[in-house]
Formats: sequence, structure tokens, C-alpha cells
Amino acid sequence: MKRWLIALSALILSSCSADPVPNANIDQVVTAITAGATVIDVRTAEEMAEGMLPNAVPIPHAEIVSGAAALELSTDATLVLYCRSGRRSGLATAALQKAGYTRVINGGGYGDLVTALNADKAG
Repeated sequence: MKRWLIALSALILSSCSADPVPNANIDQVVTAITAGATVIDVRTAEEMAEGMLPNAVPIPHAEIVSGAAALELSTDATLVLYCRSGRRSGLATAALQKAGYTRVINGGGYGDLVTALNADKAG
């Protein structure tokens, strides 16, 4: 029982990591956003209060499938998800794909997206 509890605790703590998830597809993400993809912020309300991408829809990562369904998002619409580091948006991306959404992109971390989108506007 102790081993199980220790393993569960380690898993929970590792899921809270702030280490950024590298986003090798940043150009694809910027292209999708500028082409009109639905952008979804899966961070906490506290994180969103610090800033969000323009027109981003807030849906907590743990509620992503029900939130997308409530918004009546088409399963073939292009969706770009982001969080602080890319980890939660990756989990949410996988959940949507499992639920049948076919054009979901893990946008990675908010800070990286802000930088990339600003660079795209300047360039």
C-alpha cells in the first residue's frame, strides 16, 4: 500500500512540473492561429488573469472534452491548445483526440506563443 501511495504522489508531483515542453511545431501553431483556428487556454483562472492570447477560449484542461462539446466545437475544426508549459495542453490534446477531434494542436506554453506571435506580426 505504501509503494502505491508513493508512486501516486510522485506522479501527481511530476504533473505539476513547470518545465517547458519543447514546441518544435511553433511555426505550424502560428500559422494555424493566424488562419483562424479556435485557440483554447487550458490554464487555471489565476494563470489566465495574468494574460491570455486574444480571442482564446478558457477551458480548464480537466474539463476539455465536456467544454469543447458544450461550445459545440466541430470534431474537424482546427483547435490550438496552450497552457503554461505545454504539459497540460498536451494532456488536453490527447483527451480531445481520444474523443474524436481530428485537428487538435498542442500549442505549448503561453510565453512561447506570445513571443512567436509577436515575432510573426513584426516579420
